[in-house]
Amino acid sequence: MKHKKVAVINIGIGNIGSVINCLNKLNFEPTIISNGQELTDFCPTHILMPGVGSVKQVMKNINHGNLIETLEDLVLKKNCRICGICAGMQILTESSEEFGLTECLGWIPGRVKKINSNGLSVPHIGWNTMNSNKDPIFKGIEDMDMYFAHSYAADCPEDYIISYTNYGSKFVSAIRKNNIYGIQSHPEKSAEIGAIFFKNFLSLE
Repeated sequence: MKHKKVAVINIGIGNIGSVINCLNKLNFEPTIISNGQELTDFCPTHILMPGVGSVKQVMKNINHGNLIETLEDLVLKKNCRICGICAGMQILTESSEEFGLTECLGWIPGRVKKINSNGLSVPHIGWNTMNSNKDPIFKGIEDMDMYFAHSYAADCPEDYIISYTNYGSKFVSAIRKNNIYGIQSHPEKSAEIGAIFFKNFLSLE
């Protein structure tokens, strides 16, 4: 296996510590990145982008850190692997309806909308099933439960959906476009299942 250079993007909100601890237990030594220059200098093979909170704040923070241009260069031009987590997944889409319309990265077609829980309490918090397809990122953990904490989810074309979850109604819980992945649940809070997810992602060449 080639040496992995793992960047964890610190976008100001998110459980960076839990992600780092999980990766350390897998014998990876990730580097925390806060701005575009740091990301350029580090030149990672894999990027993790955790986010907790609103898409509007996440987009504000990555703009403030001058991260977008560098991310686009690495991900869209150099095919660096990236996985967005929770709000980090949501910003991969074109826009979000949370707290008014927010323009997102637009790497994967779709819009972030409030989940239709059909009367179940929102936010959706707790363990729920990832009804996943055979994408290699779910190898060995197909249809397993992971931990969620969110009120909004991506509404994407079927071509990009690699997992959905039911909470009152069906919502998208993981997406992929080539080297770009997003997961709505929190692998860093999902014990052994989450660790396997990270290991699978970091095994991708």
